[in-house]
Amino acid sequence: MNTFLYILIGIFEALAVLLIILKLYMLPVREFAGKIFFFIVFMASFSYMMRITLEFPKLDLPFQYIFFILFLRIGMELKSHISSFIAGAGISAYAAIQMGIFHMFEWMDVMHSGIVQQNEGSLVYLLQLSSILVTYLICFIFSLFDFGFSFIIRPPHDFIIKENYLSKTNLSYLIGTMISAITICMTLVLLYRSEPTGLLILAIATFGVSYFFSVRRERGDIRKAVEAYRSKHKKI
Repeated sequence: MNTFLYILIGIFEALAVLLIILKLYMLPVREFAGKIFFFIVFMASFSYMMRITLEFPKLDLPFQYIFFILFLRIGMELKSHISSFIAGAGISAYAAIQMGIFHMFEWMDVMHSGIVQQNEGSLVYLLQLSSILVTYLICFIFSLFDFGFSFIIRPPHDFIIKENYLSKTNLSYLIGTMISAITICMTLVLLYRSEPTGLLILAIATFGVSYFFSVRRERGDIRKAVEAYRSKHKKI
């Protein structure tokens, strides 16, 4: 029963993380529903194997980050640097949501800092389910009001055109990706020192960097569209 419950909650949690990634950047969900289903089942099963069966919980988060990138790259055919950037943004957003909810429960004297180190138990499941539901609600609001960034081209992407990774735009992706990777390493340290406040600050800071670069890119695309429109009408 514990195994079934762990994997079931893991499936919903993997879906929550993937949805926040896709909704943040206004990427399609329904047309990839089949692939998403198999991916989240795999993620939940892998997490169970790493945390419970093999007892290597420290390796779970880094592998999850890699698998999210691979799914976005191979499953949805987004370019690698974009996949890495948005995966980091979504994971840090979910971590911020979860740590924010944890602090609310801690303030209510329901939880203590040791919970963040645990893999199973009623309080762990309460934290996970609360985080999942809040994330689903946020994703629903994003869909309802068309919130999110629209600068990423709808997949599949064209892989024939070579990318200039030193361009201003791609450098912002790479910086965001590197910060996310460093964050995951630091998260492991804070997690096993039972420092949820540090985790919350780190997650918010990392998402803030991704948000900053996303806003810059979005405004840059709008400016280009306006300039193209003006140039076209000047010729007329």
